[in-house]
Amino acid sequence: MMPRLVPWFALAAVTAVAGCARPGTPATTPAPRPAPHRTDSTSRRASSAPAPAPALPPIPFVAGSLAVHVVYPSSRKLITSSDSTFVLGSVGNGDATLTIDGQPARVYPNGAFMAFVANPPAADPQYHLVAALGADTVRTTHPVLVRTPQAAPPDTTPVEPDTAGTWVRLDDPAAATLPDTDATIVVRPRPGETYRWFFLPGTMVWRDSSAGGYTRLRVDRELNVWVPDSVAHDVDPNTPAPRRVAGNGEVRSAPGWEDFVLPVGSRPAYFVEERDRAIDLTLYDTRGNTDIIRYPTGDSLIRRVEWAQVDNDRVRYTLHLARAPYGYLVLWQHGQFVLRVRRPPPVDRGHPLRGMIVAIDPGHPPGGATGPTDLHESDAVLQVAERLKTMLEADGAAVVMTRTNGSAVGLEDRPVIARRNGADVFVSIHLNAFPDGVNPFTATEGSATYFYRGQSEPLARAVQEGMVHAMGLPDQGIVFRSLAVVRQTWMPSILCEGAFVIVPAQEAALRTARFQEAYARGIADGLRAYFRGLGASQ
Repeated sequence: MMPRLVPWFALAAVTAVAGCARPGTPATTPAPRPAPHRTDSTSRRASSAPAPAPALPPIPFVAGSLAVHVVYPSSRKLITSSDSTFVLGSVGNGDATLTIDGQPARVYPNGAFMAFVANPPAADPQYHLVAALGADTVRTTHPVLVRTPQAAPPDTTPVEPDTAGTWVRLDDPAAATLPDTDATIVVRPRPGETYRWFFLPGTMVWRDSSAGGYTRLRVDRELNVWVPDSVAHDVDPNTPAPRRVAGNGEVRSAPGWEDFVLPVGSRPAYFVEERDRAIDLTLYDTRGNTDIIRYPTGDSLIRRVEWAQVDNDRVRYTLHLARAPYGYLVLWQHGQFVLRVRRPPPVDRGHPLRGMIVAIDPGHPPGGATGPTDLHESDAVLQVAERLKTMLEADGAAVVMTRTNGSAVGLEDRPVIARRNGADVFVSIHLNAFPDGVNPFTATEGSATYFYRGQSEPLARAVQEGMVHAMGLPDQGIVFRSLAVVRQTWMPSILCEGAFVIVPAQEAALRTARFQEAYARGIADGLRAYFRGLGASQ
């Protein structure tokens, strides 16, 4: 599931303004903040009112040769809906007409078409398209794959553990080149369900059963979780069972963070939950024996730590903070569990972007959606990202780009690039598409912003408001969702879906400099508002 990580020093897609690079920084330790950057009068835009949202430009007319090109679904793609889905592509001329299986499809001025039609029968899994322009007619078929209706398979997941079990060590072979602070083992509440826990590689856990390619783990007496079989590895039967006892703790202060250090003896399965001015750390299969916790003097971010043995083999530590959590890392160092809590960056309220390090992630490749006239998501968002970079640098920010060309960058690599370059926030730029079965003529086609960690919710709200105002598309709100690039913990991280590339009018707009500028300006306005609010809280 996690692609092999290319060496971080070989990722030529990392760019930043002077002062952003951190030569010599250990891979597992975030770098200290740089000196503030110079800025000029353009930063005064931080306090000016955002420009009014533009209307979508008219779709240009195309008078080309008649040619039918289906973009979605691709040839022999499995249609996952039960009865109907959308079909889109182009016919080369805005005056042409098109039918799909005898049903008329809407043709737009640039020759793009979109239709919502019934899935073809399993006996003849192909669409029949007929395009006409005057006396010219083109007929073509487009093969797809259609699901055959089947009864739901019985649930073979075991409910009770086997009488026999064994210890296993969690490691992901596909992530073997990742440093320890970036690699995590994704753990689920049930096979195939959503991600919920993120354990350290090397954690030993009791395996009590398996089913359907998944292994069930008993992390303590009250909790069973699931991982793919590929990450659960047998250990030598003579290996002693882990004995996890949390001893006396210590809070250690550094310029950019504070560490809560707890000797445990063996990597525990854990869960971190952010609250307002607090972080709860739960350690499974662990007994608490913490009599002393030492704190630094002075202005400490971690004000105090309380702990409770909530079950016989489950202990919870609550870190009470001087302010709302901004970011954290979990590390395992020399037999000690370390929860590193990040300090927020200092903000110049008059120039809120000055000195900030912003990671911009142009989403994809690999993958990504394609519009009806072959505008690929990865190409369009790179244009938006480059415009955003220019805006942010004009306001005194340093910018880290996860890519600057069409080369593929792995999902797990992108947050690593941001963290190793000391980014204060991470913004991934994307374009949306509907799943099979959704009628694009009745569904809302607007802007949305995704987040996962609680620390990212204020950033998501600010950027969403900026995008809606600048782009003028319907407001689909902010969305909590477990996406790879926003699950990172060290900085507020969001993913923007500013527009729908599969919608002909929005695809045409995305080809224009004006609309690309609007998308970038919406994000920039949101970042200014976010950091201005962060400065006010300081």
